[in-house]
Amino acid sequence: MFTKAHPERFFIVSIMLAFVALVMTTVGIKAQFLQNIQFLILLVSLLLVIWIGFKAGKFKIITNRLRNRALGWLIAATFSAVLWSFAQKSTQILFPALKEYRKIWNTFEPFALYAVVVFILFALMLFIVGSRDSNLERPGFIERSLVHNLSSKIAALPMVLTAVGVFVIATLWTVYHSFTNSRMLPKSEFIGLAQYERLWSSDRWYMSIENLAIYGACSLIFSLVIGFMLAALLDQKTRFENTFRTIFLYPFALSFIVTGLVWQWILNPEYGVEKIVRSIGFESFVFNPLYNIDIVIYGILAAGLWQGTGFIMCLMLAGLRGIDQEIWKAARIDGIPMWKTYIQIVIPMMRPVFITTLVIIAAGIIKVYDLVVAQTSGGPGISSEVPAKYVYDYMFGAQNLAQGFAASTMMLVSVLIVLIPFTYLEFGRRKNA
Repeated sequence: MFTKAHPERFFIVSIMLAFVALVMTTVGIKAQFLQNIQFLILLVSLLLVIWIGFKAGKFKIITNRLRNRALGWLIAATFSAVLWSFAQKSTQILFPALKEYRKIWNTFEPFALYAVVVFILFALMLFIVGSRDSNLERPGFIERSLVHNLSSKIAALPMVLTAVGVFVIATLWTVYHSFTNSRMLPKSEFIGLAQYERLWSSDRWYMSIENLAIYGACSLIFSLVIGFMLAALLDQKTRFENTFRTIFLYPFALSFIVTGLVWQWILNPEYGVEKIVRSIGFESFVFNPLYNIDIVIYGILAAGLWQGTGFIMCLMLAGLRGIDQEIWKAARIDGIPMWKTYIQIVIPMMRPVFITTLVIIAAGIIKVYDLVVAQTSGGPGISSEVPAKYVYDYMFGAQNLAQGFAASTMMLVSVLIVLIPFTYLEFGRRKNA
């Protein structure tokens, strides 16, 4: 159902989209359609303001209950206009000292102009809302957005802008340049899907995907199983629990580089496990996974499990300690075996813990890089390549930014393919419930 709050939400969304377009043009995306798109979006915002004002049917200024708030936004617009004027040549002629900071003023000029327009639109919207909703008991969407808790929203604004810049703008910037011919430096020469065609015709990329699938599936299964089993054992009031917990968790305190180097020594046939076993009489024993192209990924997997399983154990142990002890007593009275209690009662109750653990494990799987570099550097040949290393090598080694961007975009798509259905099922089920 279309209510009066919908155009107000569209107004806020259009303001945000205009800001995103402005940032994208500022950071170097020079596509023609982006050069002036923020002004087109702001024009849409203005039309929304006019339409909302027309639907309101009245416009008060002197007796408006939001008059002071709207005047505050107009003062902010005036201040932004002063900042914008500092970048103008006529102002710099009058104040020569401003010329020394010309680059800074030129950088902030489009943002100051954007702020002037947006703050004026905010003021007009508050005048309209204050006139329309003069007898409204509960504030509307715009009033809640631009008036209530405004100081806390302004305080959170730097973090919001940082998050938007890092996660949204940087992602869009990367995706855009994956369709260009960027080499050492970013370019805006659009070449379509050529980088993706080259990517999917590369044996190295296919090997990276295969290794990530093997590493990811095994890491996910073994981390959960081993971590839960260790947690279940420690939850039985084991003696020296603190000591065992420290021992299991200690590898997580090490960096992946240190872990990779340690396991490189352990799996090295000249002075590792193979050398030790042969020294006690088993001369024909062979154990060199890092030098065997068929099982090298499992050598990397062993190092990853050794480091991360202890942390998974702690998460599971925290979840187990949150289970009411009365459940265990009732299960014992009913004669339910312990293993069946875990499977049918405890594990379903620990569903949030498992979800958190899955997210943490998945994040570690996608970005696996350090272990590979420390243990094998992608060898033998390309048998232990992973997507993160592929991206790094092409962006900084081969100086082919666009190819690296294409690979990282495919990594993002793979994450979204898994994340979107999971999010829909998780939050959609909760909403329907």
